[in-house]
Amino acid sequence: MIRTATTTLLATLALAAGVSGQQPAYHPFQQGVRYVIEATQDDATSVLTGRARLSYENRAPESLNRLYFHQYLNAFRPNSAWARYDLRFDNRTFQDLGPEDHAFERITAFLVDGRRLEPVYPFAPDSTVFYVELPRPLATGESVEARIDWTARLATEPRRQGRRGRHYDWAHWYPRIAVYGADGWEYRSHIRPGELNGTFGTYDVTLELPRDQVLGATGVVVEGDPGWAAAAVPGSAPVAYGADVYRATAAPGLDLLEPYPAAGRKKVRWHAEDVHNFAWSTSPAYRYRGDAWNGTLIHLLWEPSSEGWDPDRIMERQKVALEWVEEIFGEYPWPQITVTDRVERGATEFPMLYMTSGGAVVHETMHMVAHGVLANNEWKQGWLDEGMASFLTSWLEEERGADLEKVWGGPREYIARLDAAGRSERVALPGAEFSSYQMYSTMTYAKGSLILRMLRDMLGEEVFREGLRAYYERHRFSQVTEADFRRAMEDVSGRDLGWFFDQWLRTTDTLDYVLRDVDVLEDAGGYTITAEVVRRGEAWMPVVLEAGDARRILDSRDRAQTVTLRSATRPDAVMLDPAGSLLETTRDNNRRPVR
Repeated sequence: MIRTATTTLLATLALAAGVSGQQPAYHPFQQGVRYVIEATQDDATSVLTGRARLSYENRAPESLNRLYFHQYLNAFRPNSAWARYDLRFDNRTFQDLGPEDHAFERITAFLVDGRRLEPVYPFAPDSTVFYVELPRPLATGESVEARIDWTARLATEPRRQGRRGRHYDWAHWYPRIAVYGADGWEYRSHIRPGELNGTFGTYDVTLELPRDQVLGATGVVVEGDPGWAAAAVPGSAPVAYGADVYRATAAPGLDLLEPYPAAGRKKVRWHAEDVHNFAWSTSPAYRYRGDAWNGTLIHLLWEPSSEGWDPDRIMERQKVALEWVEEIFGEYPWPQITVTDRVERGATEFPMLYMTSGGAVVHETMHMVAHGVLANNEWKQGWLDEGMASFLTSWLEEERGADLEKVWGGPREYIARLDAAGRSERVALPGAEFSSYQMYSTMTYAKGSLILRMLRDMLGEEVFREGLRAYYERHRFSQVTEADFRRAMEDVSGRDLGWFFDQWLRTTDTLDYVLRDVDVLEDAGGYTITAEVVRRGEAWMPVVLEAGDARRILDSRDRAQTVTLRSATRPDAVMLDPAGSLLETTRDNNRRPVR
């Protein structure tokens, strides 16, 4: 059904232009999305049967003829774009999965106004993206309502999703509407480098499954029993669901599920707002521990047999991470955070929920903001959330007293070796354009984190914190780009940072400061230090020169400069970049002892 909205968002269209040479500073509109989903899980076959009512409002200034969707689960099967990407590196993990083991997500019906629409797969044989042609163009301010039926199954080989026995990690499971923004539809075959992108909306999800299953999900429980009370361990706080947070109306039935579940079955209904995805995990072996921090509910769900899971440590780290979020950005924006055990090693984030094998608590909590609330397109600008989450995790370790070299030295030296060997790739590359998944990860996580550290140290911590707050307050619950982040930092610092972002994200230029001749003369008033500083490579950064109690920031772009400092105390050494903040190809020539 296509409806005309009673109001339009003309005010949102009259926004400032983007930064010159960059993507638009922010999307001038956001589409309206509401999912109502019913799904039933059959543990005997491991197949989920689902039905969704998707209400989609077009707030773009142009009409739409199509709707595009992602079916991420179809990546984990033979002949998918993911499987074929892996073959380039002799990885046959998903190419060789048999019919009982591979994942699938199959549309069985797609209807608008009672008319059946046929999904079109533009990248076939890959089936991770499809579109439907609408019966008529969807004009600005109009809404369309679609009914989608599908079946889905997780793969026995986990990758951000997976199943093992009766443990199911439903990271991907429903047809997810693609983002339509200033540049049109954003869709891509799902492959290993690069992750997700989604449109904010409201989700009302009713899950029907065996009564002994214990589950956690995005959102809050508004009806039914997720199994937490029976699974609670000693010391757990009284179970709190947070159902009163949202004014969720009575469950709107889709006629997939019976009003009352069969014997041995149950229904649990969840509601979430201001989220761009919905994920859930379930296992009858789950144990539950609940608590809260500053009004945010915390739910932990894990299997006792999981060796990496220490609920005491995870709960402690979770509270520290939530406190760090609020210190850096502002109030945590959702009513709860759920942490579930994971079939696969590692961790993956979703709105209000992350799945982990026991680690990465701070990193994944940082993702609640960096991608969860500030929703960058991860396959286009992965550094903007992965680099940010990595940086914020390391910064917290700094704040808690960790040695700087232990926090930053390892990744900095690894990147320095790659830079010196000419093997680094541009951090701003889309995920698919990196030469390998390993290179994507290194540039996106490690180098992205180090670049943000350089920006913080160059601007000063107070200004950088103010910039992060501005970025969060301006763009929460919206799609973001590098230009949004850059503009926030430029506005609060009063500095043009185009050179910084261009140099470190869009080139592989290298930097090496060399401390050459050093002369120290003593007189009645103290010590005069004269140092020659040479810059190698095409990159440039302000650099700190330190000797005794003297410190100066050198901001000349000259290839060579002679600098004079005065110190009241005799220096033991003269040092460039004493904090080790800069990305240099070597630091061996940054220090000269004074004899």
